[in-house]
Amino acid sequence: MEVQILDEILATDSRIRYAGTLDKDLKTMSSKARENLTWEKENLDHQMVALASPIILGALSRFTDKAGKLICCGVRYDKGTFLLFKMGESFVVVSAEPGPPTS
Repeated sequence: MEVQILDEILATDSRIRYAGTLDKDLKTMSSKARENLTWEKENLDHQMVALASPIILGALSRFTDKAGKLICCGVRYDKGTFLLFKMGESFVVVSAEPGPPTS
């Protein structure tokens, strides 16, 4: 089921380059890159899913007592946009090309 979700995410928009899922302990369960993605982008996206997402989500979880349940979070850089969504007890992490659609 996880791989199917990742395939569906990648199929929704050609600017999406990487998708992954994290378990409730913020460990990577699965991830998938778009075919023909450059090594540089795939490596950046993999590091964001595996290393940065748990740090970001861990820091934000400290505010749930006062702010409520975390639903989603977005991080935007010059070279990529990263979105984190809560799905049940897990998180889905998506990376995309920066900026609005060009077509």
